[in-house]
Amino acid sequence: MSNDFMTRLRRQLRYFASTLIPVLLILGFGMLSVTFWPSYAWGTTATFAIVVIAITFWLV
Repeated sequence: MSNDFMTRLRRQLRYFASTLIPVLLILGFGMLSVTFWPSYAWGTTATFAIVVIAITFWLV
């Protein structure tokens, strides 16, 4: 039972890490880009989001 619990916990933590970390990175970059580059915010955030999502799929 302990082994099953640890397997499920590891899988759940991996799921949260693969979803929450990229979302937080994209939101943080979006807020910074709106602050420092307002005219380029949409394009740079979209490019950053695509790169982060690709790296996340490659790692997981």
